[in-house]
Amino acid sequence: MITTHKFPYRNGELRIGWASWDDGSMTARSIKYAYPDASGKISRGSPELPFDILVDMLVLAGDQKEIDESLPTLGDPNLADPATMSDQDLKDEKTVLSTTLIRLQPLVVAVRWAEWSVYDQIGARLDAIRAEIARR
Repeated sequence: MITTHKFPYRNGELRIGWASWDDGSMTARSIKYAYPDASGKISRGSPELPFDILVDMLVLAGDQKEIDESLPTLGDPNLADPATMSDQDLKDEKTVLSTTLIRLQPLVVAVRWAEWSVYDQIGARLDAIRAEIARR
């Protein structure tokens, strides 16, 4: 992988970049969790995934109820002003909203005739949460 973006994550990094299998056309993108090995260096065995497989994996995990088990539980069901929320509450809500949109995406694609205003509402709330995180 030729990394184009790195984000600290747990004891390693999330990396996005040009996939190791790209043929030089710079069209194949991938993502990986780069974790440290026993010596503290990034493991060469950190798996790299193409995004289309990552989406299929998330849909499968959602169908098997695996994602539900790892989601944080949001506190007050009333929408708090993001500016008044704690850093942890912002992070938790971002996780829940992002995951919810990922789970709704297959429905939006499969049932194009339905009105999906809830998708837009969730997206708008996620944008507000992301903006507050970036502001801090």
